[in-house]
Amino acid sequence: MKKSAFIFSVLLCASPLLAADWSFYGSQRLNTFYVYRDFGDAEVNGQSDDWGVDWNFQTNSRMGANVKADKVSGKVEFGLKGTDGGDLDVGTRIAYGMWKFSDNASLKVGKDYSPVRNVISNQVFKDDDMMQGSGAFDGRRPGGLTLFLGGLELALLTNALRDGSSGPTDVTPAGSDLDWNIPKIEARYTLKTESFKLIPFGGFQYFKVSEGTSTLQDDLDIYSYVLGLNAQVNFGAFYLAADGSYGQNWNNANWKNGLYNAASSSSASLNSNGDDVKDATSYMLGLVLGFKATDRIQFEAGFGYRNDDPDTPGSDNDDFWQGYLQAAVTLAPGVYIVPEAGYQDFMDDSAGNNEGYQWYAGAKWQIDF
Repeated sequence: MKKSAFIFSVLLCASPLLAADWSFYGSQRLNTFYVYRDFGDAEVNGQSDDWGVDWNFQTNSRMGANVKADKVSGKVEFGLKGTDGGDLDVGTRIAYGMWKFSDNASLKVGKDYSPVRNVISNQVFKDDDMMQGSGAFDGRRPGGLTLFLGGLELALLTNALRDGSSGPTDVTPAGSDLDWNIPKIEARYTLKTESFKLIPFGGFQYFKVSEGTSTLQDDLDIYSYVLGLNAQVNFGAFYLAADGSYGQNWNNANWKNGLYNAASSSSASLNSNGDDVKDATSYMLGLVLGFKATDRIQFEAGFGYRNDDPDTPGSDNDDFWQGYLQAAVTLAPGVYIVPEAGYQDFMDDSAGNNEGYQWYAGAKWQIDF
């Protein structure tokens, strides 16, 4: 933390000396929710259910700076991840530079949200989860090169090289080796008018697990891909947004699996002979309807569903769905409170066990400066 704080202080002190305009900002957030959890077929510490208050400094609180210098711009953003009673842990959320080399073309170098990430929801539960990975597709914030040509966004990103989790999905037994010779590739194209936006998107990743001295009988090819469509429309004071996606082995590419389905359910796994893999297919759907009542009050309802289907013997689908209602209230410029209530059904896991459900009610508090 001290090192990151020192670097940020140096940038702040040096900014007047640089031939650029620096604009600093911060956003501090707290969640205050009552949560009830039913564990379904399982018991946790001998209990079939549990309840409690989630009252925490949000891990997506941040401080950052936007920079502008002629045709070059950039952004640096630090995440403040500490918990109550302890020092803040600081991590790099965003760090990139942008070069606009023509009127409608730019090159981005660094770490930022990837092209397959789509924001349709303002859900605030679980540190502004926004249904990412459980209703809206999310490629996280990898490093890479991104080219913008009009409405096209094409990125060559760090290959995630995720081998699954320990257990039946782990495709890298001792003595094997991960090899890759192409980056992860993602793209999107935005078609928009004043009130309508349509965004087809897709991504692809490949890496190989070399046999080496392991128990594998052959090299393994791990392919991950996603194809999806995002649509958003505004009509008067109302807005409607939808996001749908389909693909395979999403966890191997480090595409977000949400907070609720197991990572192993969207990972490739070894077949019984150890000479090939069984792929996991997934699909997801999110839908949001909102209404801006006044400049200070906005209402929103959202629904998200995810289905992961690992192709392992004896495995079933791993499903999840959720719905929520919220009211976003602006108390003053930069000051917000967002009451929200929601229900989340964990349905069955890949072994066919009922995982129960939970519901929550509370609010997020936020001050931007």
